[in-house]
Amino acid sequence: MAHSVDQIEKYTIVTRLSVSIYKMDDSQLLQLLRHLENKPALAGDKPSSAFPDRGPGMRRQMLIARIFIVINRLDKDELLQRLRPFKNPSFKWVREYPRLACYIMVDFASGDKAYRSCIRDISASGVFIESTDKFKVGQAIALCFTISESDEMLPFKTKGKVTRLYPDGIGVQYENISRYQRDILDALVHQAPR
Repeated sequence: MAHSVDQIEKYTIVTRLSVSIYKMDDSQLLQLLRHLENKPALAGDKPSSAFPDRGPGMRRQMLIARIFIVINRLDKDELLQRLRPFKNPSFKWVREYPRLACYIMVDFASGDKAYRSCIRDISASGVFIESTDKFKVGQAIALCFTISESDEMLPFKTKGKVTRLYPDGIGVQYENISRYQRDILDALVHQAPR
C-alpha cells in the first residue's frame, strides 16, 4: 500500500514529536495538549486539574495518551498549524518545510574536494546527501543539482552548510537561497504524487 506525501510527512513529524514528548515535564505536556486541542491554556492550569490522580505516573501517561489520540485525529496541515506557535527550544521538532524522499544526483564541493553522490530527500530548506566521507557540522558546501518540473530541467546551484551528521550521509541547510529557488523547491515537494 502506497502512502501519500502528507501521510509520510505526518509520520515524520509524529516520530520527532514522540521523542520530545517523553522528555517534556507535565506542564509542557499539558501546554502541548491544550494547543493540539485548540483550547487556550488557563492561568494556573496544572496537569492535576485536567486528569485525576490514579497512581504514580498514571496522570502523565494519561496526558501522553490523550496527546496521541488528538494527533491521530488531525491531518498533517492542521497538526503543523497547531504546532507552529511553539518557539521554545523544547519544541524544535516541527519542520518549517516538508521533505520529499527522492533520488537526485548532486555534485558538491567543500574545501578543495569535489564529490558526486545522491540527494535522498529534499525540501525548500535543505537536503540529505548520501555520503560516507567525513564532514563537520558547520562545514561550507557548494551544491549543484538538477530537478525536473513539468517538462523542464531546472539546474540548481546554491551554497549550504552541514547541519547534521549521520552514518550514511549529511544534512545540509541552504544558505542564501533565492526566494524563487525556495518557491520552486517547495512546489516540487507539494506537487509530488499523493
